Amino acid sequence: MSSKMGMIKKPRIVGLVVCITSFIFLSSCASFHVTIPNSVPIQLAHQKDIYVEKNMHAFLWGLVLDPQLFSAECKGLGINDVVIDHNLAHSFVGVISLGLWMPTKVRFRCKAPPIRPGVIPTPQNN
Repeated sequence: MSSKMGMIKKPRIVGLVVCITSFIFLSSCASFHVTIPNSVPIQLAHQKDIYVEKNMHAFLWGLVLDPQLFSAECKGLGINDVVIDHNLAHSFVGVISLGLWMPTKVRFRCKAPPIRPGVIPTPQNN
């Protein structure tokens, strides 16, 4: 009887390990993208990447440091789009800490200046 129980437990353990491993390595990211229709993004001279990004953190269910500010410095051009990414690791930390710490990544791009006939748009580098 005990050998039969041992044979049943092994496939369950292997299945559990495979399931957990797949969740870790095949995890996806929930991404929320807010954009303006028919707008063109621009990358300013001081930017390394297309998006300016910041990891933001909520503490104690949002009671501490609420709201958090992420200053979008677009040299007066305005924001083209905002992307909020929340992945499995962010969710895991939030669940394990019971909401005491909830990280999220926020990204934005600046909007290109409007195009007027005969004028070539140039980003303000100051």
